Amino acid sequence: MTTRRLLAATVVAASLAAPVAAPALAHEGHAHGGEEPKPVVTTAAPTLEASSSDFELVAVAQGKTLLVHLDRFATNEPVNGATVEVSADGEATTASPVSGEEGVYRLDPSWLSKPGSHEVTVSVTAADAADLLIGTLEVPASAAEAQTGGAQGVSAVLGQVRNDSGLMLGAVMVFLLGVLTTVALTQRGRTRTVAGAALVGIGLLLASGAAFAHGGEDHSHGDEDKGKAPTAAVPMGATGASESPRRLPDGSLYVPKPSQRLLSVRTVVAKPQEAAQTVQLIGQVIADPNGGGHVQATQSGRIEPGDKGLPYVGQRVEAGQILAYIAPAVTFVDRSGIQQQIATVEQELVIADSRLQRLRKLEGSVPQRDIEEAEANLNGLRKRRAALSPALTTKEALRAPISGVVTANNIKAGQVVEGRDQVLFEIVDPSRLMVEAVAFDPRVANAIKAATAMTADGTSLSLELLGSSLALRQQAIPLLFRIGNPPSGLGVGQPVRLVAQIQGKASGIVLPRQSVVRNASGQPIVWQHDTPQRFVARPVRTQPVDGNTVLILAGVEPEARIVTDGAGLLNQIR
Repeated sequence: MTTRRLLAATVVAASLAAPVAAPALAHEGHAHGGEEPKPVVTTAAPTLEASSSDFELVAVAQGKTLLVHLDRFATNEPVNGATVEVSADGEATTASPVSGEEGVYRLDPSWLSKPGSHEVTVSVTAADAADLLIGTLEVPASAAEAQTGGAQGVSAVLGQVRNDSGLMLGAVMVFLLGVLTTVALTQRGRTRTVAGAALVGIGLLLASGAAFAHGGEDHSHGDEDKGKAPTAAVPMGATGASESPRRLPDGSLYVPKPSQRLLSVRTVVAKPQEAAQTVQLIGQVIADPNGGGHVQATQSGRIEPGDKGLPYVGQRVEAGQILAYIAPAVTFVDRSGIQQQIATVEQELVIADSRLQRLRKLEGSVPQRDIEEAEANLNGLRKRRAALSPALTTKEALRAPISGVVTANNIKAGQVVEGRDQVLFEIVDPSRLMVEAVAFDPRVANAIKAATAMTADGTSLSLELLGSSLALRQQAIPLLFRIGNPPSGLGVGQPVRLVAQIQGKASGIVLPRQSVVRNASGQPIVWQHDTPQRFVARPVRTQPVDGNTVLILAGVEPEARIVTDGAGLLNQIR
C-alpha cells in the first residue's frame, strides 16, 4: 500500500511540475521563428493608430472625448486647419481643433461609451491633400463602465480579473491551493497523501518561478523589428499603463504623440542618392598672413597709453591707430652724455653766430667765401642741436598695422619693454581666416575638389583650397584652405574636422548629420519612425558628405522614415 501511495504521489507531482521542465507549447498570440513580431504596446487609454501616404493619426479615448492627433506622414509635422470627420456605428461627427495645441482635434461621439470593437473611419481634408483613414478602436468594458460611472467595488475587481488572463490564472491557483489544503487537513489515507503530493508539486512549480504565457505576449528575443510599418490600424487594450515615453523590451521606443510634439520630432523619407567620395582630415583655424599683424617696439622704453588708452583683447582697431607710446629708456650716463653734447653744440652756436655777425659787418673788405663758410658752419650746428634734443623727449608711437580685432595684449601701462623680439599686440582680421590641415596620403592632397569643415560646436565652414606645401611636416603634407564668409566667434587656433570631397561617387541615403546618433555601445544608429508612436533603432554605416550631411551606406531601407530632428532626445529615452 505504501508503495502505491508513493507512486501515485510521484505521478501527481511530476504531472504538475512537467510544465517547468518541458518547452512551452505554442498557442495563439505567440511568435516562434522567422517572423519578427512587433512588441505589444499597452496604453492607459483605448488608442487607435492609422496612417496613409499623406497623413498619420493617433486617436485616444479620454472619458467621453476622443482626441485625434493628426500629422504629416512624411515629415511628422502637425496638421493644422484640417477638417476631421470621424464616423463609427453609423454616427458621423466633425472634430473641432483644440485651442493651443498643434494638430490636435477633439470630438464627443456617443458610441465611445459603448464597450466593444468599433470600426472607425476618419476623413481628413487639409489645404493640400485629402484622405480617408480606417481603423478599429477597442473600448474595453472597464473603460466604458468608467465613462458611465458604472461598476464599482467587487464588480470592478471581477471585471478586471476577467479582462486579464494573468490575474485569472492566479485566482485559479489560489483556489486550487485552498482546496488541496482543505483535503490534506480533513481526509486520511491515500486521498490525504495525493493532496499532500499535489501541494508539494505546486510549491515546487511556484518556487521555480515559471511564467505562464498567455495570448498577446511577445516571446521573441530579436533585437530589431525588421517588419514593415503597417498602414492599418493597431488596436490596443487599456491596461492602466502610464502614457510616457519608454523603451520597449526589443530596444525600440514607444513615444506618444504629445511627447513627439514636445521633442519636435521630425522625419524624412529615405531616398537613394549619389554623393562624392570624401575623406576626413584634422585641421585648425589660422589667420591670413595678409589679415593678421604683430606690433613690436623698435627700441627699449616705458609703455604709455595712447589717446584712447591701451586696447584690450577683443577690441576692434583700425589701421594706423595709435595703440600706445614708447618713452625712450635713457640711462643716467647716456643722458649726461647727450646733455654734454647739447651744451657743446650750443656753445659753438654762440661762437659761430658772433663770427658770422662780424664778417657781415666787414662785407666788402673780407672775402665773400669766409662769410659763406661761417653761415654753413652755423646751420650745421643748428641741425646737430635739433638732432640731439629729441633723444630725451620724443616718444615712439605704436600703430596698428591692419584693421582688425586685438587678439593678444602683452603689455601694461608703465611696463618697460626691451628688445625687438617682444610682441606687444596681436591683431587679426576676422573676415580673413584660413584653415590649415595635413594629409598623409599624397593622392588625397592632389585629388581634393571641394571641402567643408565643422567646428566642435557644430558650425559649418565652407572652404576653398589654396594649395599644398612642397615641404613635408612630420611626414604629412600641409594643406591650406580659405574660409568663405567666416562666422562670428571663430577663433584662431580652433580645431576643426575637415571633410574633403575627392574624385569618385558613392550611393546611399543622404541625411542631416544630426540624424545619426550613437547607442550605448558607441555604434552609430538612426531612429526609424516605424509606426505612429513607435521608433526603431537602425545601426548604420556612414560617410560624411560635408559639414551638415552624411551618406548612409548601409542599414536603412529606401522609403523608410528616418528621424532628422529630435534624434538625440529620442536616444536618451530609457
